[in-house]
Amino acid sequence: MLLGMQGKRGAIVTRIFRAAWLLAAIALMGTAATAQDKQIVVQILDGNTGKPLANQHLTVFGGETPDGVLKKKMHFQLVTNKAGLGSITVPASAKWIQVWADWKTLCQDNPNGKSFSVDEIVSAGLAAPNSCSALVQNASAGQFVVFARPQTLSEKMRQ
Repeated sequence: MLLGMQGKRGAIVTRIFRAAWLLAAIALMGTAATAQDKQIVVQILDGNTGKPLANQHLTVFGGETPDGVLKKKMHFQLVTNKAGLGSITVPASAKWIQVWADWKTLCQDNPNGKSFSVDEIVSAGLAAPNSCSALVQNASAGQFVVFARPQTLSEKMRQ
């Protein structure tokens, strides 16, 4: 009888042990999937003065390809702090991004036609072109710098 009880207890312990391993494996798979997500710090500066645009609402569109970005299926929202900085977590499937600022005009020629590589931003940092002035800003790994300016009256009226 005693031996039979130990057998049942052993089977229960074995089941609990297997269940614990299964839960741990599932948790690790979830962590591995998230580990591929990439953290990007976006900084927006006034293209004429170089001053940070504080409390600026930004929309970031992402995609697997530059054409995928144009479809705007993947998007992220952020608001910048006093230094014009905001942070987003980009899923592993997003290889390209574009950043748009509410009520500002981006200092790029054809901004809708240009997407930026997430891998390049994460590995070395990247600054978008600044067609508003000769002002340049270096970016560090994981940082994407965007230049914008206030809209003109005619730009405001077209919206």
